Amino acid sequence: MAEKLPEMDLRIVFSVQNLNNLTKGSTGRFTDMLSRKGVSTLVFTLILAFNAFPVYGQSPYTPSELSFTVYADGYAAVDYSAYVDPTRPRVNVTLFGSLYIDVLVEDQDGLLLDSSPSEGGLCIDTLGSISVLVSYFTQDLTGKSGQIWAFAVNVPVDVSIILPEGSTIVSLSSVPLSMSNLGENLLLTMPGGEVMVSYTIGVTGTRERAVAVINDAEATIDGIKAEGILVDEAEDLLQQAKEALASELYAEAEQLAEDAKDSALDTQGLADSAVSEIEQAEDAITVAEDAGKTVGLDEAKDLLLQAEAAYETGDYAQAEEIASRARSSAAGATKEEGLPVIWIGAAALVIALAAGAFFLTRRSSGKGVEAQARFHLDRLFEEHPHLRIDDKEVLRFIAESGGEVFAAELRERFKVPRTSLWRMIRRLERAEVVDVSSVGGQSLVKIGQNYREGGS
Repeated sequence: MAEKLPEMDLRIVFSVQNLNNLTKGSTGRFTDMLSRKGVSTLVFTLILAFNAFPVYGQSPYTPSELSFTVYADGYAAVDYSAYVDPTRPRVNVTLFGSLYIDVLVEDQDGLLLDSSPSEGGLCIDTLGSISVLVSYFTQDLTGKSGQIWAFAVNVPVDVSIILPEGSTIVSLSSVPLSMSNLGENLLLTMPGGEVMVSYTIGVTGTRERAVAVINDAEATIDGIKAEGILVDEAEDLLQQAKEALASELYAEAEQLAEDAKDSALDTQGLADSAVSEIEQAEDAITVAEDAGKTVGLDEAKDLLLQAEAAYETGDYAQAEEIASRARSSAAGATKEEGLPVIWIGAAALVIALAAGAFFLTRRSSGKGVEAQARFHLDRLFEEHPHLRIDDKEVLRFIAESGGEVFAAELRERFKVPRTSLWRMIRRLERAEVVDVSSVGGQSLVKIGQNYREGGS
């Protein structure tokens, strides 16, 4: 068992100057964010004052895994594992917080190790051990302002954080690596460094709780919309939630926001299933074509086009159903009997030559006229700051190709699935960044007229 910690006489004196000093640099940026979210600078500063941030340099141990389970009363259970040098008799391990309760230290085999308090952590007798697991409770990592809690810590590795049951996130210091439900609790995985999570706990019917739930729903909806998924129902529910908030109907606003988030997530699931089914139908058609099966394949291709059209309008359930039929139709395609193989090869050669001539004619014309045109990509990117990196690469390629390319050229150039490319093109078309037209049965993608020289 670990030795009993000595009693501590801890006095903290704050002055205006001290507070200003504490809030300089990265910590200042951190507290500014907290202030905007309703968490006072004093609360966060208190957390930092009690939280002995580790200094990571040359060390006889290497942090491995770290997790915090935060409880509704502000206590946090810490599980911290690290690799240690088996030739050292003891190692000083820096912990999180300043007061450690119910400390338990084990080696890689689950055997208890002796330890004693040291500055900022524990001195652990590790001779012969290759790793240690330190478990304890601390109340130094959380603070509260009104209805909003804040959990803050500086960590050397990616960290798992389990929030109390019924928690709703108000703000985060950075984008989580992952976020999921663990029963009734939220599980976050955050990157190493300064971590701050502010949240409320199950206080329904209050403005703070309603605002937090609405913000959470809006962030979820925006993330799903960024994938090109239509979430009209969710957006309508979110708008109703905001109107209820403005009318001070906080419980109703909270419920509507939760419904909006659930609707968006359900729609995302339907869209993902539809995309998967469409891609499987594409693969089935490709397999049939490679095998020379042509009878019944036109029906499969037609169904695939219908599925893509349904997806574009946001009818994801219908898109999945039609794509499933397209896949079955492609799987049932057969070879046309009596057609000599040599004829098939000759026909394929003729088609390839014709397609090549068409592409060369189109590209030659483009280089002769369009390649000399100038495109205002800088203005385009400035007016559409939410474009993805791959969106910008595609737009640059189109501009370098004279301002227009066939979708087939984009697939060949960027090696992306047909469905993924199709979704990107439709997303850019909705943003009025590109124009899409049909030429010879193929989709021709052009830089939008507004971003061409002489465009409005």
